[in-house]
Amino acid sequence: MSVPLLTEGMRARIENCSQAFHTRWLELLRDQPGNPSGVEIRRFSDEVVATSATKCPDVQWLQHVSRLSPADAALVPKVAAWYHAKMLRPRFEIAPCSDFEPLSAALVDVGARHTGFIDVLWSRATPPDDNDRASAVTVRVIEPGGQDAQQFARVLLGGYEVPDDTFTAHWAAVALWPAEPEWSCYLAEVDGESLGAAALIVTDGIGYLANAATLPAGRQQGCQQALIHRRMRDAVAAGCELFLTMAIPGLVSHRNLERAGLGVAYTKAVWTVT
Repeated sequence: MSVPLLTEGMRARIENCSQAFHTRWLELLRDQPGNPSGVEIRRFSDEVVATSATKCPDVQWLQHVSRLSPADAALVPKVAAWYHAKMLRPRFEIAPCSDFEPLSAALVDVGARHTGFIDVLWSRATPPDDNDRASAVTVRVIEPGGQDAQQFARVLLGGYEVPDDTFTAHWAAVALWPAEPEWSCYLAEVDGESLGAAALIVTDGIGYLANAATLPAGRQQGCQQALIHRRMRDAVAAGCELFLTMAIPGLVSHRNLERAGLGVAYTKAVWTVT
């Protein structure tokens, strides 16, 4: 697969896509009866959005800040103070940019440090090789509501080893994903047993391959590759021009995505207040 030209406009489209998915996920969690996770979403500018979950203080990805740039350095103390008042430690995901020093200085001043990397992977949207056609893995689309939607949530979060007796609101929120416009949810099955789950988000001509996970008992059976290929085919059918996803460098999921033809568009730096 060929790699598109990465322009500033293209990077903005990518960041908008991932930010919109995260924000909508948190909205679904916030809107559970009584907001049991204590979710709040605050927009600090047209681009900078922060999310928090006071009842899940140790779940770092919930305390999430996106779309900061050097022009937003003056916002960093305000964002940090918002989290400090909630006794939470924010996580900033920052795309590469020129003149990074003012932003890095502002992050250091509020007690943040660089803690990791996330690769943004992409390619032009072309059908994948059908080498998973002979696989024992069957992938099916989940319809909204009912037991299948609950099963999707169970497998997706179970693949991340989220305990269902602790974060029940998360399970209920994820079970709503199949009903979201332009979101498609999938289960990967072997011999009729659901072992993997994933989502495809279609927006602005981008097919975002989001949040794939496999239950521990189902790993190394081809579920992830089958889920990647099915979502790629469906994104092409939906008229997408790009595939997009994110993965931590060095993990199995990253290698699976590279095998499917996606390459690194850029690497985001993760900064966390300690």
